[in-house]
Amino acid sequence: MNKLLLILASCAFATSTPAATIQFNLIGKGGPGLLTTNEPTPPIGGSGGELGAGITFDDVSRSLSMFVGWGSSQGFTDLSSASNNSHLHGPTTNNNGNDGIGDWRQTASVLFSLTRSSNLATGGIINQAVTLTPAQQVDLFNGKLYINLHTVNNGGGEI
Repeated sequence: MNKLLLILASCAFATSTPAATIQFNLIGKGGPGLLTTNEPTPPIGGSGGELGAGITFDDVSRSLSMFVGWGSSQGFTDLSSASNNSHLHGPTTNNNGNDGIGDWRQTASVLFSLTRSSNLATGGIINQAVTLTPAQQVDLFNGKLYINLHTVNNGGGEI
C-alpha cells in the first residue's frame, strides 16, 4: 500500500502543468475581473483603465501585475481632484462585488497599497506587481478584488 502511494505521488509531480499567465480585465459591472466601481458614485468623477499589458496573473508564482492609468494624460477623463491613495482591496462579500441587488458599494480590506507615478488629477499610472496568497488567488478568480483610486474630493474612492 505504501509503495502505491509513493508511485502515485511521484506521478503527480512528473505531470505538473507549466505556468500560465492569465489576462484579467477591469470591469464596471458584472463579469469576471477586477472591480472598478466599488464605491458610491461621486458627483464628479474621472476615469481610468488598463494600459499596455493591462492586468495579468501568473498562476505559479501567484504574481498579479497591474498596469493601469487615469486622467487625460493617459487618454481618460480627469479626476475631480488630485489622487491621494490607491489600493488593491478585497474580498468583497459576493462574487463580482454585487450584493445581490446591484449595489457595488461594499467595504473590503486593503490588501496592498499601490504606488502611483503621480498624484495629479490630470493623470498617472499604477505599474506594480503583488504576490497573492492562495486565498487571495481564489478571491481574484471569484471577482472579489478591486483597485481603488482615492482623491482629495472623494476620500472613499473616485475610481
